[in-house]
Amino acid sequence: MSSTAANPSLEEFVLTCLREQGGLDVANLEVRVRHHIAYLEGSVPNLRQKRLAGETAAQVEGIRGVVNRLRIAPSPLVDDESLKRRVIRALARNPKLEAGKVSADVINGVVHLGGFVSTAAEKRLAEEEVWAAPGVRHVINRIDVLSQEIKSELQIAGQILQGLSQCLGLDLSKVTVEVVDGTAHLKGVVPNDYLRSAAEELTRWTPSIGEVVNELQVLAWPGTRSDLQPERARPSSQGCRLDTETLCTQSALASQSQGPAPEWRGDTVASKATRQ
Repeated sequence: MSSTAANPSLEEFVLTCLREQGGLDVANLEVRVRHHIAYLEGSVPNLRQKRLAGETAAQVEGIRGVVNRLRIAPSPLVDDESLKRRVIRALARNPKLEAGKVSADVINGVVHLGGFVSTAAEKRLAEEEVWAAPGVRHVINRIDVLSQEIKSELQIAGQILQGLSQCLGLDLSKVTVEVVDGTAHLKGVVPNDYLRSAAEELTRWTPSIGEVVNELQVLAWPGTRSDLQPERARPSSQGCRLDTETLCTQSALASQSQGPAPEWRGDTVASKATRQ
């Protein structure tokens, strides 16, 4: 293979995205890129991280395929007290998680999360941080999502969109959320089954949501494994820059028309009557 086939800058970019993902232990992970194919080598502590590494690399701009050669090498057995200290440090390093509101107990390597947070996005972020702690065998997430503020259906939809962007890095121009009588309707396209399931789970954790109708379709975007390529997903460390209040105001203005209830989209609000 010629030296020109390698792409060191793209290799570093992929590795940076894996680091910024937040839920991966990349200490023993290596990336090689040849002809826009990413080869993941080394080891991760569990199957979940292997899958997540592959999905993350596949979404990087310029990557057309992923060969996932990561080995699963469980971390050495850690006593519960030591693991609990690691978990607490992992939770403390994320500025989006308010200190003291999330508790963690460890029993035989299984982390039990409790406490309360304000949004479903924070609940998922807490779990992602814990999974990245070496030695974790499983996570049981019993964090309660409590919201003292009464929100309109439009505001709830905006909160769900923020979570989809902040936690999953979804392109909000390709996803819509509509909330009607406590039921959230998810529509649009996502690049893989993992994100489709994760979007539904995140939505179910949202206060006031009793049911979720998941109509998201899996459709690889240009430049990914199926020869299709998204804009680069926002790393979880950057957070969601959407302003829910602004989005809600835009939706409220749109709803003043005589058309049916508007449907949320990341960059606009469209009435069902105007869509083909």
